[in-house]
Amino acid sequence: MKIQIDKKKKIPLYKQIAEQIQAQITSGEIPGGFPFPSERQLADALGVNRTTVLNAYKELKADGLMASHVGRGTVAVSAENGRPGRTGYPKEPIWEYLYSDYVKNHDPFDVNKYLEIANQKDVISFAAGIASFENLPVQAFAGIEKELLSRQKELLVSPVAGFSSLRKAISSYMQKRSCFCQPSEIMVLSGSQQGIDLVARAFLNPGDLVLLEEPSFFPAIQSFRAAGAKMMAVPMEADGMDMDILEQLLSRYRPKFLYTMPTYHNPSGICMSLPKRIRLLEMAAGYGIPIVEDDPYGELYFDGQPLSPLKSMDTNGCVLYLSTFSKTISPGLRLGWICANKKLIQKLCTIRQLMDLHTNCVSQQIVERFLTGGGMADYLSLIRREYEERRNIMTGALSKYAPPGLSWNIPSGGYYLWCTLPDGLSAEVLAPKAAEKGVAILPGMPSYLTGQKGESHIRLNYTFPPKNRIAEGVRILCNGIQELIRMQKEEMWPAAHEINPIL
Repeated sequence: MKIQIDKKKKIPLYKQIAEQIQAQITSGEIPGGFPFPSERQLADALGVNRTTVLNAYKELKADGLMASHVGRGTVAVSAENGRPGRTGYPKEPIWEYLYSDYVKNHDPFDVNKYLEIANQKDVISFAAGIASFENLPVQAFAGIEKELLSRQKELLVSPVAGFSSLRKAISSYMQKRSCFCQPSEIMVLSGSQQGIDLVARAFLNPGDLVLLEEPSFFPAIQSFRAAGAKMMAVPMEADGMDMDILEQLLSRYRPKFLYTMPTYHNPSGICMSLPKRIRLLEMAAGYGIPIVEDDPYGELYFDGQPLSPLKSMDTNGCVLYLSTFSKTISPGLRLGWICANKKLIQKLCTIRQLMDLHTNCVSQQIVERFLTGGGMADYLSLIRREYEERRNIMTGALSKYAPPGLSWNIPSGGYYLWCTLPDGLSAEVLAPKAAEKGVAILPGMPSYLTGQKGESHIRLNYTFPPKNRIAEGVRILCNGIQELIRMQKEEMWPAAHEINPIL
């Protein structure tokens, strides 16, 4: 059964549904005896009100094309003889009724459309969380073909945890940030998002509780929700999570784990202060709660020296550390890693081997060569300067073009500005308006457990768009905001000046 509705048409939705089902029964595409989904199931699948489907079914029953039977539900009536025929099924399965609970729990927010927008030629994209394509480290890739051909064995297959030589190189890399770990405590991943998914699969049963910051990294929210977990949000302050609220939640609910991005947080850009880091680790140890530390931006600091990762301060083994080279070397490498207790790494490997077996061998070779050859340190220095300049261009343009009521933070590192829109303006309305004008933004809604909380926020990425178009993009975006504000005022004006009769 295939049904497509168009809410822009003047034909009532129940009529559109009834007419399409009627046509399929009459043509024989839906055979007699075909079991229809319940009104609620079809309404959910089509994204309409249950009453709409109920009215469509009533019309079909009145026309003798549908009948309800105790124990059998609602079935199609053969158009040829006016009575139920033999039980049959359509040629194509009804996919939406076959999906697992994992898919049904999955957040419908689609990041792919923002990646597609980012790749369009004439769009200035502030939406995608992608590194600058103008500053790729070509030295990491130069001559790689010849080297790979000389190491053909290592292109065949990798251990599940990654090549031992790369794990050793990552271990040395982490030691420079005071995270002292062994190669056996590291697993190479296809991006750190895979690590979030692995942690969810390893620890979460449906109904388990996870604590996380709000706003938070929306793919993490999606992963935990898909696993059937319950989530509770800890509000963010200027220097990280509200620790008093966190302690109340820990003492009362004892969650499975806490997920946090303490350094140059996505989407807010906030960096957790040292006192809060110390207190967080004390509480985690006291309550026996693991911390999943997501640290993709820790090396991208602009002002002074960065704070040490939670992992470097963890003396009780509470922290599972995630990071990635996708935010530094190249987004297309899709290579990250997780650092945790050796026994936990082994357990994660048994789960991971059912997914993709191991990370791409070529990516592993490129990253290993870049780390051991000394190119990483120089490259990080370059992109820190570059991204700080881009941040300054964006904040300068906002200061010049922003309408009253638009506010933003100035992060000391990372990728993003987190903006608060003028009162009454919704990011859900602004995003398509900006896209029409050639600027892509990410609305704040998917970063909250309850989407309405994020309607007044947008995230702007300053690393990906061409440097010479950042100011132009900000100007276009701000003009769009001003247009919406004017439209808002025009809609409100008559009501504000309406004269009511005196009775």
